[in-house]
Amino acid sequence: MQQSLSMGDNCITAFNQVENGSGSSLEERPENSEETDNSRSDSESTRSRARDSALKSASSREHSVSDLTIFKYCLGGLTDRSLLLNEIISTASDEEISGFADQVSLYSGCSHHRYQIKMAKRLIDDGTKTWNLISQNNLQVQWESAVPQIEKQFVKISCCSTRSLTQQDFEVLRKIAGCQDYMARENFEKMWCWLYTVAFTLSSDWINAMWNSTSPKWIEGFITKEEAELSLRGPRGLQEPGTFVLRFPTSRSWPHPDAGRLVVTYVGSDYTLHHKLLSLDNLYSSGVGEMNVKAKPLQDMLLAEAELSQLGRITRRH
Repeated sequence: MQQSLSMGDNCITAFNQVENGSGSSLEERPENSEETDNSRSDSESTRSRARDSALKSASSREHSVSDLTIFKYCLGGLTDRSLLLNEIISTASDEEISGFADQVSLYSGCSHHRYQIKMAKRLIDDGTKTWNLISQNNLQVQWESAVPQIEKQFVKISCCSTRSLTQQDFEVLRKIAGCQDYMARENFEKMWCWLYTVAFTLSSDWINAMWNSTSPKWIEGFITKEEAELSLRGPRGLQEPGTFVLRFPTSRSWPHPDAGRLVVTYVGSDYTLHHKLLSLDNLYSSGVGEMNVKAKPLQDMLLAEAELSQLGRITRRH
């Protein structure tokens, strides 16, 4: 069952109230240690009223992508969606891709699909170029030799030139890629489909400021769910209720609708650990990358939550 920290079943529309400085921004849902093809976004189980309204206004539109393809995407798993997007972007224009994204978002009832679809062409194109630069037509490359180019692309996409990735960050990336000393294209693509969505999220001014903050360090780096939980456990048990850390879930990769979203891991008033996704839906005032400039800083919104009171420190595994 999905919950909001303070708004109950209204968590999906929480950010509609952001201009007034009220409303909750967090949603709770189970987070599996491994991604599954049929896992759903936290917003896919609601929004029926919004969908019905939007269907009326969009019923007269013509789209170059067939209804069959739209429904295949809505009902398919991650592998099916990835294959469909690779096919679509090879022939469709930016306008046609945008229309397809709107239709999928409409029929699925999940606006998060829109962001994943609209970034598909650039994600795939940039990924192909980056792999070609790294591999130089070789089937495998040494992981260490690939690191400089991976970081260069991350900085470019995320617009984060003042902060470099750490050795621990690259160890998380290697784990996501599923490789050891050598990386094949399959490993690279696994890593890229996770890293790109994170870099894209960081490219927004709203999140970028938190990433670049050093005192306090709001986002420590790339950490696993286990590391986040370990950080909130002191030598005598859990830290004080309300202590939290921010992380990007390593089990969510493109084109999963929740890929690239931030998760808050915190100690609840019941002295148990909770994991909640930040709902960023309505911060995008129109298109991808256009943030609602009237939104309060994320730091302020987090600390305004009833169950969050202080930022925790990350304990990294060595």
